[in-house]
Amino acid sequence: MQAVVLVGRLGSPVKRRPKPLLEVAGRPFIEHYLLNLRRFGFDRFLLIAEQASAGVKEVIGPGTAFARSLNADVKVVVEPQAMGTGGALAYARDHLAQSYLLTNGDTFFDFNVLDLTLTRQPSWLGRIALRRVPDARRSGLVEARDGRVTGFLKKPASAVGGLTNGGVYWLKREVAERITEFSCSLEADIFPVLAQEGRLECAEYTGLLVEIGEPEGLARAEPILLSALRRPAVFLDRDDTLNHDAGYTHKIEDFRWVAGVPELIKRLNDAGVLVFVVSNQSGVARGYYGLGEVEALHRWMNADLMRIGAHIDDFRFCPHHPQGQVPEYSKVCGCRKPQPGMIDELLARWSLDRARCLMIGDKETDAEAARRAGIAGIAVPTGGLAKPLEAFLESHGARAQAPQPSPRRGR
Repeated sequence: MQAVVLVGRLGSPVKRRPKPLLEVAGRPFIEHYLLNLRRFGFDRFLLIAEQASAGVKEVIGPGTAFARSLNADVKVVVEPQAMGTGGALAYARDHLAQSYLLTNGDTFFDFNVLDLTLTRQPSWLGRIALRRVPDARRSGLVEARDGRVTGFLKKPASAVGGLTNGGVYWLKREVAERITEFSCSLEADIFPVLAQEGRLECAEYTGLLVEIGEPEGLARAEPILLSALRRPAVFLDRDDTLNHDAGYTHKIEDFRWVAGVPELIKRLNDAGVLVFVVSNQSGVARGYYGLGEVEALHRWMNADLMRIGAHIDDFRFCPHHPQGQVPEYSKVCGCRKPQPGMIDELLARWSLDRARCLMIGDKETDAEAARRAGIAGIAVPTGGLAKPLEAFLESHGARAQAPQPSPRRGR
């Protein structure tokens, strides 16, 4: 999963410092965005920087503390001269994956980006995120029909609302390979051609949009971003909550989702709610399987969810049990539910609004662990997730996304 980020710079008000490196809400702006993309499973980041964007490599490039904290591959390509967005992409074409996310480093559009990867037509070359605005004089309008872009309109002279380009794209490498001019605009020169060919798909999203491309946007960004980063979250038990327990489930071939659960997880993703799994796995202490097998199953769960544009943001599991057979894990601990250790760790790692957090499991120990961690918790029978999650989404006003036809993930 590769994300390509265009790194520009701001003018004289900030002495030509690269826009994405400007500090907002306690860290360089681009770090917020890369961390957000990382939770969706993106683990390769290609930063395309203007020649004047000095400092990008030193702050977030390979080998930096931030790059190491991402646990991802980070590469920086510097343009030899000023290029348009199309030219920059063409210059970096040898570093592109077959399919990749493209976005601007001075914009934080907060939506479920995995949904953007769900292409519908075999002939697609790109899919762009659209958003609806009341006044398109600054951004221009996009015409769309049946999930495809049909045209791009000039910026209106008066206040007119409608769909506009959100600046986030899921593209095939072929798009960059078709570019022959190193001084062209992806939006003005390339996308209109793809739209005419019927090969540019689109989807409409709602969600926070923070832009620091202009000095006035930078001034507004900090309070908006600080508020938005305190997210709601749902903590979920695993066995007999997400899947039917086969008895110490640890093999992929034995894993069966409870009907409807993947779709519920996607609804949470689409609504901007973080999703965590917290699971007691005493089978490790009992010697039935190892840590690696649990971690492999969790990776598979996310890979399987990705087929429908869904994901789990983070996993925690407790391998301990006081009556275990493996000495290293045979002990009383603070993480085995009903102890709150796993929930406490996630609360410390992620910026969460405790008042909008909920733990759901199939046992009373799940609910008790939540109460000890200071968040709400309930126990429901297997197959009973839908009702409490519906109530959670309704009570916390989670954002909704425009409904889309049943798509498939593009490769």
